[in-house]
Amino acid sequence: MKVLFTTFAASAHLYNLVPMAWALRAAGHDVRVAAQPDLTDAIVGSGLPAVPVGPALDLGGLSRAAQERPANTTVFGSEFDITETREDRLTLDYVRGVFSTWRSIGLEKLARDAVLDDLVGFARSWQPDLVVWDALTYMGPIAARACGAAHVRMLFGLDHWARMRGLFTELGGAGGEDPMAEWLSGKLERYGCVFDEELVLGQRTLDPLPPWTRFPVGVDYLPVRHVPYNGPSTVPSWLSEPPSRRRVCVTLGLSRRDLWGTDQFSVSDLFDAVAGLDVEVVATLTARQAESAPAVPDNVRLFDFVPLDALLPTCAAVVHHGGAGTLGNAVVYGVPQLVIPGNLWDKAGLADLLAGQGAGLVLDHEQVTADRLRAQLLRLLDEPSFATSAEKTRAQVLETPAPARIVPELERLAGVQH
Repeated sequence: MKVLFTTFAASAHLYNLVPMAWALRAAGHDVRVAAQPDLTDAIVGSGLPAVPVGPALDLGGLSRAAQERPANTTVFGSEFDITETREDRLTLDYVRGVFSTWRSIGLEKLARDAVLDDLVGFARSWQPDLVVWDALTYMGPIAARACGAAHVRMLFGLDHWARMRGLFTELGGAGGEDPMAEWLSGKLERYGCVFDEELVLGQRTLDPLPPWTRFPVGVDYLPVRHVPYNGPSTVPSWLSEPPSRRRVCVTLGLSRRDLWGTDQFSVSDLFDAVAGLDVEVVATLTARQAESAPAVPDNVRLFDFVPLDALLPTCAAVVHHGGAGTLGNAVVYGVPQLVIPGNLWDKAGLADLLAGQGAGLVLDHEQVTADRLRAQLLRLLDEPSFATSAEKTRAQVLETPAPARIVPELERLAGVQH
């Protein structure tokens, strides 16, 4: 079977796909990964064959430019927020506004015509049996329809897209203006294809998140275990030695620092919070981030990068920004989490769901102080219930089928006998 994976040029979204891609390749299938050329090195670094399509995306430049726009013209903090859950706000006009905003600010930039032309040209030449597409990368289902392949979405976080699409239908939106259908129809016409609703949510949806994160939206989900992949890495030798005292990992997220160039909260507050505590803090910070604090406490060890799948099994707690990849890593290893989420996509929602499981605490990034950080971290470390609940969430995840066990389902979907 030939399987084409596709994502836009963001390493976190690629890393989410890699374990499933390798499960298919290990089962004997031919796998390719298509994305804009600024992701090529990361794809090749994962050991998978890369297919560069279109010009570079420069997601970092787009993200920084978005910060300079008025709030009501961006998908980040927009007046039409895809993560909105308050029933009194979720009118048909509001939900339609969500799709209109994402169409113009998000989807169009991630799937420009030059990118689509290259991807569809490759797909029609290579003829994949199956396309697996990142849930924001709508060039995937377009290419699948253009070449006649089966296709599945793979979630990277909470499925707000399906939740909003379901609301759109329930509120009677299907009979009127439909920004999502209009955008997809325009792209499909270039290749002699027509729109149907299957293109919005895929024929099936791979969901690597824990079951307690799933919305009741009637989507045909195929649960798959989150397998941590954090990019090419070397495991430091010091990780083979048990820590002499409780170890705390601190990470502010690679995506945040690489794409936005800013942090959600003060590194100085973080250092003040842990100074003097009987813990060893391993903080993954850039030189710029570390230099923003006047001094580094004696119990803090600074690294630009440490692979989380090697570090977290040695930790008693982790403090992080709320990214789904980091949260998923910590759940897999049963580590209690202090989450300081921003307002991008699903971070706050994921953090609240984790806290609801008793496996972590949430601190609003706008209310962070050294005293609050210290108090919450000490609770996480000293109250046994958090470790107990984190172990329960780990057990739930380990009961979910690993990627290798999902391969036969994907073969059946594609109509291919292995």
